Amino acid sequence: MDKKGNTNKNDFVLNFDLDIPKDHIARAISNFVDSIPDQLVLERENPTGRPAIHPRMLMKMIIFAYYRQEFSGRDIELLNEESIPMKWLSQDTSVSYKTINNFKSSEPFKHLIKEAFVYFSMLLVESGVVKEKFLFIPGIELKVHPDDSLFTWKRAVDEFGQMDKTQVATRYEDLIEKAKDNK
Repeated sequence: MDKKGNTNKNDFVLNFDLDIPKDHIARAISNFVDSIPDQLVLERENPTGRPAIHPRMLMKMIIFAYYRQEFSGRDIELLNEESIPMKWLSQDTSVSYKTINNFKSSEPFKHLIKEAFVYFSMLLVESGVVKEKFLFIPGIELKVHPDDSLFTWKRAVDEFGQMDKTQVATRYEDLIEKAKDNK
């Protein structure tokens, strides 16, 4: 059989099933972001112009990238191209670094991402995955039970409302600044 010169036609179809284990951190991030009330996420959407990529999906991607200690838009884009859990979170959508950076730098979402990151960090502390002194530990796994409601936004606000969130928020700012200095 000789090779065909036409590269526009595939002789076979590759089927990639993007699935991840039930106890993967990406599922915990997805459940967490899905628990954020719609009025906090969707109130910031622009009613005019081209339909944007959904803010929840971008938040999932950014929190997962921060978990993997990837902070720049280009690194997050590369992670989305190469990582199956990230592809699962982004529903195999190609997202450019410009979109990611615009989302991260927009004033309303910058605040929302920071709040979500603080609450997710507190969830890790509450679950016993991370000690209070640490914000990031590479390679940790958070066991997720799909039948259980692992985390609800309202409960987090109620329980962590009394905690000192400024310390976690300061660590968040330090991580972002450190990432900028390293690039």
